[in-house]
This record gives sequence, C-alpha cells and structure tokens, in this order.
Amino acid sequence: MEFEYDVALSFAGEDREYVDKVASRLKSYGVKVFYDKFETIDLWGKDLAIHFDFIYRKKAKYCIPFISKHYKDKVWTNHEIRSAISRAIESNEEYILPAKFDDTELPGIRPTIGFVDLRNLAPEAFAEIILEKTSKDPNKPITQAVQEDFALIHLGLNYYVNGDRFMPGGIFTVSITNKNKEYRYFYEPAFILSEGIGNANGVYFRDKLTVVNFPIKLEYGEVTSVLYFIQPNSLAFWEKLEKNVTIRAVVNTTLGETFESNSILVSKIIEIINAER
Repeated sequence: MEFEYDVALSFAGEDREYVDKVASRLKSYGVKVFYDKFETIDLWGKDLAIHFDFIYRKKAKYCIPFISKHYKDKVWTNHEIRSAISRAIESNEEYILPAKFDDTELPGIRPTIGFVDLRNLAPEAFAEIILEKTSKDPNKPITQAVQEDFALIHLGLNYYVNGDRFMPGGIFTVSITNKNKEYRYFYEPAFILSEGIGNANGVYFRDKLTVVNFPIKLEYGEVTSVLYFIQPNSLAFWEKLEKNVTIRAVVNTTLGETFESNSILVSKIIEIINAER
C-alpha cells in the first residue's frame, strides 16, 4: 500500500525543540514526514479536526507519538493518538511507534509495546533509528508474534549528515531491542568481520556519536541505539578486504547470552566513504 507519508509525528508544543530537530534530519534524508511546520500552507483553512484524523488514520506508514506529561494533557495530541489507535486496531500491524521523554502512560497504548527512551538519546540519533525502521515493512507487533530469540540486534549503515550537509565518512547504527519478558543488561556491541586480515577479524570504532553507559538495562520491549562514526581515513583498511567480506555486530548480556545482528557488505562501506558529497 502506498502512503503519502513515511511517518506522522505527534507531539506536545513543549517538546517541539526536540521534535523539530528529528523532523529536519529526517527531511534531509528524504523521509516523507508529516510535521506541522512543514505543512503550514496546506493546513491553512482546513478543518484540522477532520484533516488530522485522516492523516493519523490513513495517510502515514507509521505514527510516532512523542509521549510526555505534556502530551497526555493536550487536546490535540489526545485527538491524534485516538485516531492512530483506531488505525492500529483496524490494521493489526505495527503502526504506533512510541517514543518517551518520561514515564507517562497513555490510555490505549499498552505498556508492553516496545518504545524508544528519548531521555539520553540525541534527536539526530533518534532520526537514524526512524530511518532504519521506515525501510522495513510493517509486521505483527512483538507482543503478538512468536519469538524464537530474546533480543534483536540491528546494524544499519548510513551517510553522515550534519544538519543539511553530507559529511565525509559514514555511520554505523546498532539498535538493541530486548525481546525477553525479563529485563537484561547488555554490553557494548563488538564488530566482527566474516574474513579478517591474518588472524584478526575484530573491528574497533573509536568515535561514538551517542553516549550510552554499558552495560545498559533494558526492560521488555525497550530499545537503545548507539552510533559509530566511520572515519573517511579508514578507507585504506576497508579496501584491503575482499569485497564479499561482511561485518556484523555482536552483543552479549551479563548472563552470558550472545546475539548477532544482520551483516553488511564491506563494499557498501567503501561505497559510502567514496560517495560524492
């Protein structure tokens, strides 16, 4: 199904400063975002109650409510989230992707639904997570799906964007989701090559663009993400590897569990570093 928007953002005015940075970053990536600031002319003269109901029920692939104590008290955000909940019930697919500034709970949003905790997450880092999510098709919510593992580790590779500018180098994003119904403490990811140089197949990234204090405690459904900068001067290293070599992230828990991410071709890393800005 084709949607007019990849994501529709719902938020309280008090949280606009954060949301504005997320929306601007997504727009720079080419993500189709419903954000009121981008729609000023189109909204002029419309019956907003009817129009917003249509947007949050029909027009977006995902709805992201930025939940906070302010969000719960606002008339318009309550109108938007009711429309979004109606869509989620009708479609029975992942649609509402909650993001939280605090521990506020909303009627109709089950506490078992996975959410992103924004308290220690920069807007740019959250935009990276959304970018990864919008590239996937909706599927059954975690609480309704049969799970064969207890954590999801996703490795993403993107261009490095600062504001509206594409910068040299690239970014690895490692997202960790706890799918165990009990909390887990996760260690920092390690990076492993399918075929290294000599006996060495581990890769270490010195520059992190997000601050996460590992080991980190994640409750059921909680997600954390960490961004690693791929230095442009590392090109010589990547070019020494065969083009079919892959890299993956490996994450361990304090209980000794090990979880692996998807793999990414080294040739894709070289392509991003060499891309014309």
